[in-house]
Amino acid sequence: MYNWHAKSRILALILFLGDLAVFSLALWLALTIRFFLPYGRYFWSYRVFLYDNILPFLLVFLLWILVLYLAGLYSTLIIGYRLSLAQSLFRIHLINSAIAIVFFYIFLPYFYIAPKVNLVLYLIFSYVLLFLWRAWSMPLLKAAFGRGALYVVGPERELREITHAFHYNPYYENFKIVPDVSAVEKAALSGMFAAIVSSSSALNNNETIKKFYGAFFRGVQFLNFQKFYESVFHKIPLSLVDETWLLENISSLSRAFYDFAKRVVDVLVSLSAGLISLLFYPLIIPAIKLESRGPALFTQDRVGKGGKLLKIYKFRTMYSTSYSAWSHGSDPRVTGVGKFLRKTSLDELPQLWNVLKGDISFVGPRPDFINFATELEQKIPYYKVRTLIKPGLTGWAQVSQKFFGDKNPSSIEETKERLAYDLYYIKNRSFLLDLAIILKTINLVLSRIGFLR
Repeated sequence: MYNWHAKSRILALILFLGDLAVFSLALWLALTIRFFLPYGRYFWSYRVFLYDNILPFLLVFLLWILVLYLAGLYSTLIIGYRLSLAQSLFRIHLINSAIAIVFFYIFLPYFYIAPKVNLVLYLIFSYVLLFLWRAWSMPLLKAAFGRGALYVVGPERELREITHAFHYNPYYENFKIVPDVSAVEKAALSGMFAAIVSSSSALNNNETIKKFYGAFFRGVQFLNFQKFYESVFHKIPLSLVDETWLLENISSLSRAFYDFAKRVVDVLVSLSAGLISLLFYPLIIPAIKLESRGPALFTQDRVGKGGKLLKIYKFRTMYSTSYSAWSHGSDPRVTGVGKFLRKTSLDELPQLWNVLKGDISFVGPRPDFINFATELEQKIPYYKVRTLIKPGLTGWAQVSQKFFGDKNPSSIEETKERLAYDLYYIKNRSFLLDLAIILKTINLVLSRIGFLR
């Protein structure tokens, strides 16, 4: 069975291993030119490469790979590059170069190396080789994803999303969505990979079942629409969510150890980060008060786990503490200082104490205003499911949804989209997913202040 989710992971692993190999090769070339070519082979030794350089540079490699991940260059689901590949990598390489300089000359004199010429050569070789590897790997990865025809049967809204994604995503351009089963059967007979993606509701039609059954004997694979959609978009198709789906996928999930371990991490990290954040308070509080009257710190009533009331701490970013529920990117009530605090997410520093108290977690669905939540529960089916788990300082919807400039949705349709991501998180939550959300949150904050994008 063709597994899209597993294939994406494998291809991301290939990119990771390729990048690691490129960085190692760049270091080898830099050291060869530095030590071997000018002096001959007698000045070359494995100790120079292995003992004096490979360990500290390996730490740099890992930091660089983290930056590449934050920049989205390990995602096979991105719709092209934001800039040309050379420009994107050049921006990232400038950040990585700064990391390497700080690493070797400020934080880690322990290794007793100051690779002046070596580092310059390495930075040049690593950029050139990384560009060549990434440019060469693009067609390779597209070919690895396969090619063929897909016949997709599902809800109209989600079907449009799939069609759009396969039309614009370079990794999927070898797959064509065809209008009927006969085209898939023809593709299968010609040796192309072919599959039918269908929801269980579509199988209620006897005529459709007969067509599918006939295609089965021609080697056509069958994929569950919900699982297929989820693996491509990392969210739940809301059109297929009903009481049965919730009982099968949400209510039966028991993660006692995960919840306990997550709480331990929340306490340890929020306590240490909260104490460090106090250093910023003497700068933020006077800046807020100098620009406008009112308290610098205030609380907002939000909906917590199980629908319980909780009070969220925040730095004030508007001229008053009466905030509307919908997000407006050009809201005139936002102060100049408030714009900066929102852009850098510094306005949410006081919520570290909410995490320490246990009101919220670092990762989870964002808590809604109380009156707003009541309205949404009436307009959006199963919206209350979000309150089954503890809300979070950041969440899967916040790092995945398209309104990057705002922290909250600004319409019913965007809120439905947020619910689709929140349901995905509730269903699939794990330590790895939490880590991915935290890293993507860092990427989002850096993007707002002009890095990585």
